[in-house]
Amino acid sequence: MFFKPAGEDKKRVGLIEELSPLVGELEEGSMAAVVTTDALAQTILQYSSLANALNSGITAYYLEPTNGFSLKLLSKLSENTENLFLGKIYTLDELSSALELVEDNSFVFVSNFSILENQSKEKLIKMRKTVDEKGLFLVLSHNTLEINELDLNSEFRRLFSIPELFEHLLVLRTSGYRGHYRMNISVLKAPLEFVKNIGEHSIPIDKKAKLFLV
Repeated sequence: MFFKPAGEDKKRVGLIEELSPLVGELEEGSMAAVVTTDALAQTILQYSSLANALNSGITAYYLEPTNGFSLKLLSKLSENTENLFLGKIYTLDELSSALELVEDNSFVFVSNFSILENQSKEKLIKMRKTVDEKGLFLVLSHNTLEINELDLNSEFRRLFSIPELFEHLLVLRTSGYRGHYRMNISVLKAPLEFVKNIGEHSIPIDKKAKLFLV
């Protein structure tokens, strides 16, 4: 099947505003795989991206196999929760079924993706097809305390099976010193306009971090 290239009128959702100059934003029909190595990095990613979608008038869905969501934390970034929906998933089949049910052009954040059961290349490619057809913004995240920093490519293949399916491959870590905080980012893959930023970066993130630490 062939199609003419689309214009630049696609909707976009920023994962974390402070990161957008480095990696851009997530477009409709795009997927991001993000590894976080500490709870603060995961919290900032999760609530910033959901708030950005909701504040843009986009319906947002949060899916996970555990109990890791707080409306109180989301309210620090967005009071608009009317179009937010939560769900539990335990297998890749359940995630695929959920993506069939969500609204077209909606934002979907999946926490702890890598512990979902019944993953296979065929099912992941089917999931990718659904994201394309429905114009979804999909973030698959995983928070881990153990990651081989010397071979991040292999880590993404271990955690997400087919990293080539994603537009964004990111590792996020926070560090703090004397009340100041930084987000340390490994950019393994980004949209072509941001390919020059592939590599290691560190940016100040005081304001965002302190929102969740007070």
